[in-house]
Amino acid sequence: MRRATAFLLPWLLAIVFAGTTFLLLRARWRPAAAPAPSVSSAPVVMAMNKIARLATVDVQVTDVVRYEEFKSFLFMTFPKSATLRVRGSVLGGFDLDRDGVSVTTHPDTRRVEIRMPRPSILAIDPKLEWFDEKSGIINPITPDDRNRWMAWARTSLARAARQAGMDARAQEQATRLLSGAADALGWKAQVTFAGGSPAAPLP
Repeated sequence: MRRATAFLLPWLLAIVFAGTTFLLLRARWRPAAAPAPSVSSAPVVMAMNKIARLATVDVQVTDVVRYEEFKSFLFMTFPKSATLRVRGSVLGGFDLDRDGVSVTTHPDTRRVEIRMPRPSILAIDPKLEWFDEKSGIINPITPDDRNRWMAWARTSLARAARQAGMDARAQEQATRLLSGAADALGWKAQVTFAGGSPAAPLP
C-alpha cells in the first residue's frame, strides 16, 4: 500500500501542477472584453463644416442710379451728372474663414447644434451701362469719377440684394443643407444664426 501511494503521489502532484499552470495561462491570455459601442461625432463635425461652406444663394439685381456733382466757380455752379443702369449677380452666403462656425455635438441623443455667423456678401458680378452723361470743361467727368461711381454702384447692388431678401434665403439654404446632411448621418441638427433666433425646422 505504501509502495502504491509512493508511486501515485508524484503523478498526482504532476497532474495538479499541470492543471494549475493551464488555468493560470488561460486567465492571463484571455482576450479582453470588447469595448462598449460608442458614437463618434468626428465625422458629423467634419460634414457640418464642409456643408456650411456650400450654403450660398445667387440673387439677380437690377437698379438705376443717378449721380450728380457740382463745382462752383466765380459765383457760378457747374454740374456734372451721369445715370448708370446696374445689373448683376450678387452671391450671398457665409464667410466661415473670417467669422467661423460653431459645431457642438451631443452623442448620447445624436443631436448637433450648429451656430452660423450672419450672412454676408461673398461676390458681386456687376454689368454696368452708362447713359445720359452731362459734363463740361469746368467740371468734366474724369476716370476717378467713373471709378468712384462704379464703386457706389456695387454698393447699390449689394443693398438691393439684401432688400430682396438675400439674408433670409441664405439662412434658409443653410438650414436645409445642414439638416439634410445631419439626417443622412442619423443625427438631428439645430441651426442658429448670430444675432437671430433659431431657424424654424424645415420639412
